[in-house]
Amino acid sequence: MPAERITVVKRTFAKAAAASPITSKAKAPKTKTAAVTPVATTVAALALDPAKKPVAVDEDIETVHTYPKSQEDRESAVNRHTGRKVTPFQFQVYDLCAQIPKGHISTYKHLSNALRSSPRAVGQALKINPYAPLPVPCHRVLDSKLFIGGFMGQWAKGEKIDNKKAKLYLEGVAFDETDHAVKREDLIFDDFSVVKAVNSA
Repeated sequence: MPAERITVVKRTFAKAAAASPITSKAKAPKTKTAAVTPVATTVAALALDPAKKPVAVDEDIETVHTYPKSQEDRESAVNRHTGRKVTPFQFQVYDLCAQIPKGHISTYKHLSNALRSSPRAVGQALKINPYAPLPVPCHRVLDSKLFIGGFMGQWAKGEKIDNKKAKLYLEGVAFDETDHAVKREDLIFDDFSVVKAVNSA
């Protein structure tokens, strides 16, 4: 099997001050002063009604799992959920997801567009994400209409979806009565730094 090398195919900076330390050590250009905007206190106070806090079994948003960074470590990485090797495509999805800042969300479509893949393929990779909640916060990925979407193999309703909603609530993301994220100006993150795995000859 040919070895793989990492080739940067796109790098953008806007809402994020720098690319994820997982995918790059690059810093934002000095001409760009934009940084990740914290959740506004007034917005959080209005949207996040304590009486509407989701009831959940798992509200963990702090546990950090060891994440393979080198190509050598990635080639031997095994998914703790499936017992199978983590594929290069799955790592591409996880690298992007890891860039979504706390207090923000992205969508399956944003990730799939960045990878020139499909939302379904992205969803399948996130469904078995072994690096959650950190450094790969897949609970921050919603469907294209900002509906709560899926989480760990469950869609729209159920205990796992309640857990996803609770995690997002703790990070300042509110949902309306139809389980759509309450929009605010800086909610959606889509300025991804994409790293593509390429087989070497």
